[in-house]
Amino acid sequence: MGDQEKRLLSRKAVCIFSAALAAALLFSIVFAEDPFISDRAARWFQKEFRALMERDHSDTTPPVITNPRIFPYQMKRGDPRAEISANVYDRSGISSVYAEVGRKQVLMFDLDGDGRYIGYCGSNLAPGDYDINIVAVDRAGNAAISPCRSLKVLDPLDLNANRIEDSLESLGPEETRVIVLHDDNVTGSEGEKLRNLDILRGSAMLVPGNRIPELARLRGVRGIYRDQKLRILGEQCGGNGSDLPGPPENPRRAATGLTGRGVTVALIDTGVDAEHESLDDLDDDPATPDPKIVAFVDMVNNLEKPYDDNGHGTHCASLISGTKGIGVAPGSRLVVLKVMDRDGSCYLSDALSALDWCAKNRDVYDIRVISFSVGGDKGSERPTLLDEACNRMVEDGIVVVVAAGNSGPSPSSIVVPGEAEEVITVGAIDAKGKIFERSSRGPTSDGRIKPDIVTIGVDVPSALAGTKNDESCMSGTSMAVPQVAGAAALILEGFGNLTPADVKRVLLRSADDLGDPGADNTFGWGAMNITRAVLCLREDPETVAGPELRSVDVSSNEANVGDLVVIEALVAGEVEEVTSTITGAGKEAEIPMVDFDLNSIYTTFWETGLWRPGDYTIKVELRGRYGERISRSIPFRLNPRRR
Repeated sequence: MGDQEKRLLSRKAVCIFSAALAAALLFSIVFAEDPFISDRAARWFQKEFRALMERDHSDTTPPVITNPRIFPYQMKRGDPRAEISANVYDRSGISSVYAEVGRKQVLMFDLDGDGRYIGYCGSNLAPGDYDINIVAVDRAGNAAISPCRSLKVLDPLDLNANRIEDSLESLGPEETRVIVLHDDNVTGSEGEKLRNLDILRGSAMLVPGNRIPELARLRGVRGIYRDQKLRILGEQCGGNGSDLPGPPENPRRAATGLTGRGVTVALIDTGVDAEHESLDDLDDDPATPDPKIVAFVDMVNNLEKPYDDNGHGTHCASLISGTKGIGVAPGSRLVVLKVMDRDGSCYLSDALSALDWCAKNRDVYDIRVISFSVGGDKGSERPTLLDEACNRMVEDGIVVVVAAGNSGPSPSSIVVPGEAEEVITVGAIDAKGKIFERSSRGPTSDGRIKPDIVTIGVDVPSALAGTKNDESCMSGTSMAVPQVAGAAALILEGFGNLTPADVKRVLLRSADDLGDPGADNTFGWGAMNITRAVLCLREDPETVAGPELRSVDVSSNEANVGDLVVIEALVAGEVEEVTSTITGAGKEAEIPMVDFDLNSIYTTFWETGLWRPGDYTIKVELRGRYGERISRSIPFRLNPRRR
């Protein structure tokens, strides 16, 4: 046996031994009071260890897989996980068993020691049909594969999987506003196209209700959804609070020495009154040509001159960038997109169009932040189209701040798009730190904590549209959002190289913890404290430092088909997940990595027995707690199997 093979065998032994030990310890801790389960874990560990020590290198027979099964074979987002199981036998012992679910691998274990391997697949997959194959590899490196029944993941809005939102079925001939997701321009003959939605590859359309099934059957159509109504999330003063935390920082009184100068914030709202003294220019000197509002886009009435026929947008705009002590970031510039009508309502497609515009014009106006104080009437059982679009904006480098909603105090009341994972979702408190009674609460439909942060949103004074310098007060999560957007502008002025995930992490980790210790579904990570956030960035950046992918190590840069390839990643910081993705020769697989012994080294192994020779890329990606994504790729060569 050569040195390389010995090293591979040694790494494999360590990997298997660590996995067995970790599983045994986990089960012994979790089920310490149940002697039966603890004994099962110990027996499983002993079996794995003996099989490792008693390896038969002369074995050339692959494992036998029987009775593959998945239950349930159909689920929707939010459902309990599905169990995948199979009987697996090999006389030399089993090295690993996993299920391929689409491009993901689900690890399977035999904790009972009876040859029945079990793994679990969550329901947070995109809707669709997933082929499942169970792969078993024995101690000698022989691999076997067995197909299992496919898994169908349903869209909760389309439970019969006919590409039509269930609420749109069996309609009459009345025209209905819909959003059609499609691969090509296939929708022209079935209805009136209102606008393209490039951010989601679709169109907003006006279609006779009884023609929707015909539209859904056209080649290239991926789904048809109701173009739902959104509304502003602010109201006249008079909100009340509950709970008993401490007094928060007033964001507009933060002593940071920053003004947001050089940063542009896009406000998606009811418009803006550009004649109000707090919004007419950057320095309150009308003789200087320095407009605060650098662009105005009217998607309601197509007018060119800025206006606000509701007042909500002006109130929010001044909270972001108003001078005379009204705004958090008085030196920032504003791009205002009017998508809400005079009643404070718009369609989902209008909001998507506004995000489209921001994406196309971000470099023209240097848009770094979006303030979005609108939402749907209630939460959703699935990530909505607007959630998806907001996440994409963040991934493209723009901080997106949205409202939690005014649908509390019930749990799971976060409104669209507040459940979007990458955005900063904001709840409202009063000046004493009490939660605004109607501020929406988490958790999200898939169990995540929301809101992310809270700030003052009760009885908040700001600019009054239609006046020169008057103010009015409003309450709601709408009022909290622009103040967080202004805080993001301050941070980006002082630390311009930060990513949206960096800004989110800094704001959340520097927040004043309210309510129960730690993050919770009422206050999120706590009340925003801009002064502390900026102070940490200036004087102690380690306290708000993000996760690191310090190194990626592969047991060898090339191997032969059938060899075991060990992949390790050294990480630091708050890590949510580490995965490795193998790509090449017409195949791709995503393999989870595990920190078996809690030493910040995440490990996995790539069983190559069923892969074709060729050039591959091994990509390791770290996902941080606040949405950070860091990756590193290594080229790899897989040679033909040894003869």
